[in-house]
Amino acid sequence: MIFNKNRTVQFAKVVIVAIIIVHAQAGQALGRVSRSCLAAGAQESISVDWGFKPYLLWTASEHYRNGAWLHTINTVETSPDTNGWQYTWRSYAGHLGTEFWYGQVVGFHWGNSGGLYLFYGNSTATDCNLTQWGGS
Repeated sequence: MIFNKNRTVQFAKVVIVAIIIVHAQAGQALGRVSRSCLAAGAQESISVDWGFKPYLLWTASEHYRNGAWLHTINTVETSPDTNGWQYTWRSYAGHLGTEFWYGQVVGFHWGNSGGLYLFYGNSTATDCNLTQWGGS
């Protein structure tokens, strides 16, 4: 068998690109949205799979008023025994109807696949973002 360095390097590049694409597609399968609604008082960030496929997820939601940080809510509040990691199709961090409209919500969406932490992305809102549901 003859060793061809160029073919080995090309094969390695293809494998690396394939791994990156698979992980990117897993992250893109999840919808990510944040909402800041005056009417309902919703201040929230949500990671969701509309096919109801569960993932190991962790979500955080930062709330701001006039550019000043007020507080952060994350899934640790609802799942303290697992440090906020939830095996679910819908990971929620936020509150409804308990606060006045802040102005901006910033969401942080994380997953864990076999011990590998994956940052799926941020989401932002200054309104209800009703057209963003299911978006990534």
